[in-house]
Amino acid sequence: MVTKVMLVDDSPERSAWLEESLQVAGFTVVATVQGADDLYQRVLDEEPEVIITEAGSGKRDTLEGLCSRGGRYPGPVMNGSVHHDPELMSTAAAAGLSAYAVGGVPREGVQGAIRLAIRQYERFQGLTRELADTRRQLAEQRDVHQAKCLLMEREGLGEADAYHLLRRRAMNCGQPIPRLARRLLVDAGLAHG
Repeated sequence: MVTKVMLVDDSPERSAWLEESLQVAGFTVVATVQGADDLYQRVLDEEPEVIITEAGSGKRDTLEGLCSRGGRYPGPVMNGSVHHDPELMSTAAAAGLSAYAVGGVPREGVQGAIRLAIRQYERFQGLTRELADTRRQLAEQRDVHQAKCLLMEREGLGEADAYHLLRRRAMNCGQPIPRLARRLLVDAGLAHG
């Protein structure tokens, strides 16, 4: 499987060297972008599977924009830097960068580094989905609990009876219990977030 790579680097010498290393390792370089280019449009046009940036190529906000969880590029981003920069590393980690290579991207290890970046990205995406699912489930449980409390108060029911009433109403409406619970809370002006 050939992986399509986009390079983001202001140095023509460095990007030429890296492009050659990538081609030798079996990757296809679909574009080399310099800081002045419209990076986001090029990403949309070229659809790379991985983006490799050099720390000196552009501003930190470009790196953050590419990597951020809500960013415009939903794929692995790898950054190479010739200098150890703790601040940039922190920014990159917080933004969701898949890999960060101090000393630049190594010629001999470019294939392994890119494969690692892809695996890290996939793992991060899996954890992000799992977190979103867990948050949704917790919110649904909270809504059901609060709706039960509302029914207990309004109807003078015990907890089990309130749940059975909620479940029966949900079945009659053809809705999942959490959705009906949410609707009851919204109607009562008690919904959160």
